[in-house]
Formats: sequence, C-alpha cells, structure tokens
Amino acid sequence: MHGLEHYVMSIIFHYRYAGLFVLLTGGMVGIPVPDEFLMAFSGFQISLGRMNLAKTLLVASLGSFTGMNLSYWVGRTLGISFLHKVAPLLHFNTKKITSAEHWFQRFGDRLIVIGYFFPGFRHFTAYFSGMSKLNYARYAVLAATGATLWAFTFITLGRILGEHWEKITFILHRYLVRGGIILALIVFLIYLYSLKRGKAGLEN
Repeated sequence: MHGLEHYVMSIIFHYRYAGLFVLLTGGMVGIPVPDEFLMAFSGFQISLGRMNLAKTLLVASLGSFTGMNLSYWVGRTLGISFLHKVAPLLHFNTKKITSAEHWFQRFGDRLIVIGYFFPGFRHFTAYFSGMSKLNYARYAVLAATGATLWAFTFITLGRILGEHWEKITFILHRYLVRGGIILALIVFLIYLYSLKRGKAGLEN
C-alpha cells in the first residue's frame, strides 16, 4: 500500500463522513486523491458496522457533486480565453479551440455521467463544461446523477468484497485508468472526424 492510500484510510477512519466529504470534494477539483480507493474503503467500513450505508452514500455523492461544481465554475470563470492563452503550449490554434467548444456543447454533456468512472477524464468534463458554458441546470442534473451512480458503485463494491476490497480496487483502478485513456482517444478521434466533415461541407 502506498503512503497516500494509507493517509486516506487514516482520515476516513478518524473523521469518517467529514473526511470523506472533504477528500472527495478535493479529488474532484484535481487534488491527487485516490477517489475509488477511499470510497471502497468506506464501503468496507460499512461492512464492519463503523459507518452507515445511507449516510455514507449521501456524503460521498454530495462531496463528488460539490467538487464537480467547483470545477465547473472554475472553468467557467477562466473561460475559453484561458485556453487561448495556453493554446501555444498545447499546439492549438483559435480555430481548433472554437471547433472543440462547439463540439463539446453539442455532444460533450453525454460524457459527464460516464466520465465519473474514468480517473482524469472526469476532471476534463467538469472544467471544459464550464469553459464551454454548458447550460448549468443540465450540467448539475448530469453531475448529480453521475456522482450518485459512481458513489453507489464503489461503496457497494467495498461493502460486498469485505476484506478483499483493497486488492480488487487496485486492479479495477488500473483498468479504469486505461479505459479513460482509450475513451479520451475515442473522443479525440470523433472530434477530428467532426472537423473533417465540417471542412468537407464547407468545400462542397
């Protein structure tokens, strides 16, 4: 077990719900917190009778939702202008950023719920939703839905697996990271395809 995971377990063990809320909120903003790990550990604590299932699910969902909202508003405050400033570092030009914004406003909201399950990718959906000024009411509904499903999945997993929760969670996390990379590549390819179609339409 790495030092970070041990530290997270210590916080949950001593502070329980307050620790879970703060850690998940920070993790969703971008602080390096092993989110799936801490929720599975919370589920394990439930199986031992040290935490309550309903309360843990509620706190985890609220923490995740709060973090996603903070990320959204940070992205919205920075705006697309922020991307224009760092565009040279990312090898993006103004046309590419504008096209990405339009593409995300049209299709990106469908990725918010599923994005929760892929480390790193969920942060992208939150910040870019804000930057592209995706309708907040729609974003909030999707973010709340994703937070609830995500929390329920990993807390239930930790509760069911019992003493085996740690080993299975590490294996699952490894595959989710890989899945996130694959999902990001798929999204990028779809985006490139949409650009190509749009360019072909203009030429015709």
